[in-house]
Amino acid sequence: MLTKKTLLVLLCTLVFPICPLLYGQATGSFSGTVSDKTGSVITGAKVTATSQGTGAAREAKTDDTGHFVLPLVPIGDYKISVEATGFQTTSQADIKLQVDEHREVNFSLAPGQVTERVEVTGAEVAVQTTNPTLGQVITEQQVAQLPLNGRNFVQLATLTPGTTQETNPDSFFNGGPSSEVSTRGSFSLSVGGSRASSTDWLLDGNDNNELTAGGIAVVPSIDAIQEFKVLTYNYSAQYGTRAGPTVLLTTKSGANQLHGTLFEFFRNTSLDARSYFANETERFNLNQFGGSLGGPIKKDKTFFFMDYQGTRRRTGQNFVGQVPTEAMRTGDFSELGVQIFNPYSTTAGTRTPFLCDGAGDPLPTTAGGIQVGGTPCNKIPSSLIDPIAQQMINLYPLPNTTTAPGEFFGNFVNAPVRKLDENSFDVRVDHNFSEKVKIEVSVRTVLFLFSTIDVE
Repeated sequence: MLTKKTLLVLLCTLVFPICPLLYGQATGSFSGTVSDKTGSVITGAKVTATSQGTGAAREAKTDDTGHFVLPLVPIGDYKISVEATGFQTTSQADIKLQVDEHREVNFSLAPGQVTERVEVTGAEVAVQTTNPTLGQVITEQQVAQLPLNGRNFVQLATLTPGTTQETNPDSFFNGGPSSEVSTRGSFSLSVGGSRASSTDWLLDGNDNNELTAGGIAVVPSIDAIQEFKVLTYNYSAQYGTRAGPTVLLTTKSGANQLHGTLFEFFRNTSLDARSYFANETERFNLNQFGGSLGGPIKKDKTFFFMDYQGTRRRTGQNFVGQVPTEAMRTGDFSELGVQIFNPYSTTAGTRTPFLCDGAGDPLPTTAGGIQVGGTPCNKIPSSLIDPIAQQMINLYPLPNTTTAPGEFFGNFVNAPVRKLDENSFDVRVDHNFSEKVKIEVSVRTVLFLFSTIDVE
């Protein structure tokens, strides 16, 4: 039978290895001063902050200066009540606490019977007086209601002053054809000229950086995001892993009421116009579908939230290039318009062109690759063409457009299709053991297949 000491050793073995991975969690804090109507501070007043969504409560008492602090409070809407002997109980509801916000809420109590209560509803405009961090919170309403192309939340980050995205469509972080970082969308984000690879992404307080190139690892569904904050300057030392901005993403948790969503968004080639350089309308089919569900497992104690999003995207990548002509495949470069030379007969200071007979056919070569007699031409003898190189040349497609004489760039136009099949889901369970002890367990999985297929 396991003893308490053995259990303690096992617990430490499991917990300590993951400690280096832990960051400051997606929380905020309440602080303030409790005084009477004359301005004198009240000592020992009981301050209770209760979540209006889950019913979880946090308590604190005012010190000798009438000051109270409630640290590490999960974000959400709260009702704060203040009780003190000989004073009316006062409460204020609908106080929204945002991620990394240190909100100051002061109370002034009026004398009265213990049973008297004053309740204030409606939140006042909060001014940050205890935190020098510069940044902006993108709220749940903004995430859910503002239009987004491809349900990409990063587009909303540009609502923060001084923040922008790259405009180059070939950027590594902005949907470049050869980029694996932006396969799922543009994740370029810059503050004050910082590099896109310098942005630090945190998801519920955990490192969410794609370490090979500096992109974002897990991209949650819009339906799973509670809110997020872009820290631009003067933020706490607990952040700052990278030189650019820090983005704090917070996912939703369940509440005492059951809530859910279903969605389907689509775009189709039949609804699009042809781009200027394409011969035909590039293929673009996009289907995004899924939903979310959250609610209580045990009221005021245990809650769940889960979501799923599937993405099926087919994108034509317009390509304009140059391929060998049918004559060039056999070694005939007469249409090139520039003389080519036989490398085997070229010596220091002299260059000898390829030679043809009177019928215009290339002359045979000696064992050393040299041609004797004939007139200069641009035809390579078949004996000088490596068979492996010939097979490689034959892999190129034939030209499909007409260009000006002597011009070959642009003789091939195509729209290869980029294929993305992605399935992602999140499962989150929150349990309140007591006022001071809370545990959160989250499982996030992203499965996607990416490939490029040429379309004839």
